[in-house]
Amino acid sequence: MKGIVGSIIMHKGGVGKSITVCNLGHALAKAGKRVLVIDLDPQSNTTSILLSGDVRNSVYNLMTMDKDVKAEDCIHTSKYKDLFIVPNVRKTATLEPKLFQDIPASMSLLKKRIRKYAIENFDFTLLDNAPHLGVICVNSIITSDFVIIPNETGSLFSIDGLNDAVEFAQEIQESNKISIKFIKVLMTKVHKNYTAHKAAIAQIQNFFPSQNVFETTIPSNADIQKAEMAKKTVFDYRSNAIGAKAYQALAKELINSIE
Repeated sequence: MKGIVGSIIMHKGGVGKSITVCNLGHALAKAGKRVLVIDLDPQSNTTSILLSGDVRNSVYNLMTMDKDVKAEDCIHTSKYKDLFIVPNVRKTATLEPKLFQDIPASMSLLKKRIRKYAIENFDFTLLDNAPHLGVICVNSIITSDFVIIPNETGSLFSIDGLNDAVEFAQEIQESNKISIKFIKVLMTKVHKNYTAHKAAIAQIQNFFPSQNVFETTIPSNADIQKAEMAKKTVFDYRSNAIGAKAYQALAKELINSIE
């Protein structure tokens, strides 16, 4: 089958979005899939974790329609086997106002630049987004076949942001008449023994249909945080960590939901 593209979005920072992209990407690669990660966040945290060398061409080159740069010119090898990355740089943040001025043409820019190459050369492509729902995030959703929305369990503000992100993805899907296989919530930083976390999980499960919530949850795990600080995936930091097993389970669930 052709490859598939997914956006990871959330209207709030600190929910484990970039870490999920890195660790899910590595888990899929370890499961035998050829994986491309595209870092659309100018903060470039995903780039700092995955990139094995210097940045040549980046998301900036893609989004400025640099005619001398093809999609494949922006793809770098990562630190990990079968996992590749289109890195980002901070100056990409300056593109958002320019893209906004060129709506609606600018909303499909990323899709035109890289989707065809991605689905023909990779099993999974994961798009990491900045923690706001701007024009680049619209590009990401329009390029995608599915959307994952991480939600920090136990955070009232994150739940508010979750509703915004779900509605935003649905609106983009409907207004642009694109075919998205699913929009799914992923519960992160879970303490299953905490009363507040149990209540938050129950609230999400009651509000969203079961097919829109991953069965796998990502625990609050010190090894995930330590790996991030060391600029590694949790598999690289400690392969038998609880967090690593959770991301392996998430990769398996994602593969099964697609295949």
